[in-house]
Amino acid sequence: MGSPTLEDHFRGLWNRARKLPSLECLHPELIQKWAGERGIITIDQVEERDIGTFVTTKSIVLTVNGQQAGFPKVPPEGDANWLLRRQLADKDAALWDNLEWFAPLWVPLGKTRELLKAVENCSKERALQLFNYHTSTIYTLAFQAVCIVQIMPRARSLRDAVPLAREAYLAFYSGYRASSIAALIPALEGALTRIVSQDGSEPTVAEKIDQTVDRAIECAARLHYHRIWVPQEYLTLQYLYPLDERVFTFESFRRWLKKSFFQNTAQYDGATWLNRHLFAHGVSSDWQQSSNFTRLIVALATMGIIESWHDESNSVSLFFPEMDEDSKLLWQQALFQGQAQAKLKMIEQQIYHEHGRLVPEMPTDNGALLRKAVLEKDCIEDLVRPLRNMGWQVNVGEPDDEALYILVTAGNNDRTFNVALLYSCATDNAIYRELASTCEAILYRGAPYNQDSFAYGITAHVGPVAGWQPPKA
Repeated sequence: MGSPTLEDHFRGLWNRARKLPSLECLHPELIQKWAGERGIITIDQVEERDIGTFVTTKSIVLTVNGQQAGFPKVPPEGDANWLLRRQLADKDAALWDNLEWFAPLWVPLGKTRELLKAVENCSKERALQLFNYHTSTIYTLAFQAVCIVQIMPRARSLRDAVPLAREAYLAFYSGYRASSIAALIPALEGALTRIVSQDGSEPTVAEKIDQTVDRAIECAARLHYHRIWVPQEYLTLQYLYPLDERVFTFESFRRWLKKSFFQNTAQYDGATWLNRHLFAHGVSSDWQQSSNFTRLIVALATMGIIESWHDESNSVSLFFPEMDEDSKLLWQQALFQGQAQAKLKMIEQQIYHEHGRLVPEMPTDNGALLRKAVLEKDCIEDLVRPLRNMGWQVNVGEPDDEALYILVTAGNNDRTFNVALLYSCATDNAIYRELASTCEAILYRGAPYNQDSFAYGITAHVGPVAGWQPPKA
């Protein structure tokens, strides 16, 4: 049998330390004494100090021939401070589960805490609304462009998907949102498959996830202690989960992949519907929510980080890069596509409006936002201003959920009356009847379109807003 290695000596010292009544009894002199008894001659230094990244662990650090070993003075289980941090980590993890997401990279800690605090006592549906609100200023068009141009190409598992991601990005901001989301869903599974080396076997999706994330966490665990030797029980996911932000993020990404994105159809109970099986088997079309495109771009970029730690290639940095010229060009291209799409939408709605129709609904856009903008603009210009010119005080309501009409109340000291402005003359008769019960006039944008076919059975004045003369106050 050969002579014991330095690592064998470190393990032997730790086995002796574990027999003490308490690890708090460890001190530098004791470790130095034991090391001498084991025949370790060249001892550079023995000191008590904290080791670790993010949250440190009180330890005795032994340096022998330039190699260091850390012997923690706190137990790997049952420590009060560790238990408190574990409770907080579990609480955060539950909130991320509710959001169907993972602890994000590249987001300032203050922003993350603000989001988690906002969704702490919300239903899942309300939490997702708040998630979209808070991330709208983080996962911007520029952020997405950097992910596609500067992060994804650095990961070998994502290089083939970069052209697809670029096209999907431009298509999304050109109005083809559902198609863009559909294009990227398989890319995430493809990247996962490329990360896991093939040895002739065919692992399941769950096995691929575990192999990928476990390796990334092993790398993060070693770097947590700056590659100092520590006992194995302090390198585990169990111990580092509440102590190392990288380990927590990687593990939360695993949970998202398993519990949300790759969850079996029967067990999926989320509200984003961003689920590979629901998409692939056509069980539901709710995956077409616009917010899922941003989620996919960020998830793909995060997969690049996971690969980098899995391979220990350091090809993708944990620091978000400054936007370069290529990212800026893609971002500007998307802005141009969006501006062109807005003009196109206005032309489309005008053509359909002239024929008494609403622009056909798309999977990710029912047209309500555009109608609301048009309705509010025309209401101010064609209804509110004439009323104010006649001396009325005017209160403007909000358009209804489908942006088919908006209510305006005009009043003075002696009289108050309501006027409704319809998006189109061609509005269901039930809406005309409902509005007629409270309005003196029902007006509509544009020219009459078969008015008698829609506005029948009511006594209120009906006509185009451009031809209506408000009474004097």
